Amino acid sequence: MKFLAWLPLFLLVNFLHQPTTLVGADLVQETCKKTRYPDLCVKTLKSNPRSSTADVKGLVHIMLEANLANSKATLAKVDKLLEESGDKSLKKCLDDCAEEYDTAANEDFPTAIQSLERNDLGTAKTYASAALDAPGNCRDTFSEDPGVKTPPDLTKLNDYSEQLSVTALMMLNNLG
Repeated sequence: MKFLAWLPLFLLVNFLHQPTTLVGADLVQETCKKTRYPDLCVKTLKSNPRSSTADVKGLVHIMLEANLANSKATLAKVDKLLEESGDKSLKKCLDDCAEEYDTAANEDFPTAIQSLERNDLGTAKTYASAALDAPGNCRDTFSEDPGVKTPPDLTKLNDYSEQLSVTALMMLNNLG
């Protein structure tokens, strides 16, 4: 019988919680709709539970963090490819890629995140834009030596990194 006394309060609290979740989901959709890769944007943001309660700035923060994690993972993959390779020309290209992703992972994205937290959107955009160079420059280093083929895993990682970076930069630009 005591349970029935608490039922209206439970239902009210549950009801009040629902719109917040829906607003978060709608905000993710609306924010991602303004990017070049909306499906990637939605998938990335929804994979982080904080996105359901984040404002637009919080969503940009989550996207920059995803870029940071991706840059670190790509750098780790490049380092692994370097260890496994015996080809001098391939190693040269991979060294260039490692340098690009090291800068993105340890300088560009951390600075963009810190700048966003300080509401310094200009600096955040500058560093997010600089990080966008990593996948393209990595790809370009292989085109400079026609005898060296880009490892398929690296091609996929470069493409994904580029799409993720473009998404973060577009979200920053839409922020202000």
